[in-house]
Amino acid sequence: MIEKQLVACVNLIPAVESIFSWEGRTTLEHEVLAVFKTTSERLIELEQELGALHPYEVPEFLVVPVAAGGEDYLKWVQTVTAR
Repeated sequence: MIEKQLVACVNLIPAVESIFSWEGRTTLEHEVLAVFKTTSERLIELEQELGALHPYEVPEFLVVPVAAGGEDYLKWVQTVTAR
């Protein structure tokens, strides 16, 4: 995703325990949480790429809008992910 410039950065947070309902059962999984930094222009491609690579039938894909941030950092994300 970095090499395809879909994201500028990804944070991998290991040792996440997720408890969820799947196909009528309560399930516990040990997972790695990935936080991708991208722009709204790259979201569709990012979701498609994630879906193609992820082992889950329904991978978690949530968009958290950024209300504000460091101007230089946000410019960097925009530059790195520009087509």
